[in-house]
Amino acid sequence: MPEISADAVELVEQELRTQYGPGFRLDVTTGENVWGTILVRDIATSPVLGTISGLELRALRIEDLFLLKLVAGRTRDLEDLELLAPRTTADALVNRWNQLIKWHGDRHAILGFADALVRQLQQRYGCDPVVLIGRLDVTAGQRELLLDTFRGRGSE
Repeated sequence: MPEISADAVELVEQELRTQYGPGFRLDVTTGENVWGTILVRDIATSPVLGTISGLELRALRIEDLFLLKLVAGRTRDLEDLELLAPRTTADALVNRWNQLIKWHGDRHAILGFADALVRQLQQRYGCDPVVLIGRLDVTAGQRELLLDTFRGRGSE
């Protein structure tokens, strides 16, 4: 949203907690936003869910949610991946990963993020890790390290 009324956000949260439970909350941003170490630079192109008082209400893409939860690595976030995976595809996740990785704030953490992605896509979609690694936008050195880890594992 271009402008945020904290009172309006609080009222909507209170109203929706009756429907979605006491833990429901809204993450409202006025523009580009950082989740952990990733800046989502194209958040303004996220899907429109509707309008509130004439302002568009957007939600993160399923792929963004999946990848941001993956990089967070918290148990509760990793558990959510099981619910998100059926709503997207391995191809969509790889394509979005290749975009988001350009905006990652910690270049040294990319290898671990790539490793986690390959493991999730192998586990959840039965993807061949070697093929996946070939599609990831990583450096030659990172690619070799990933291949060393996954070669011969196939879809174990």
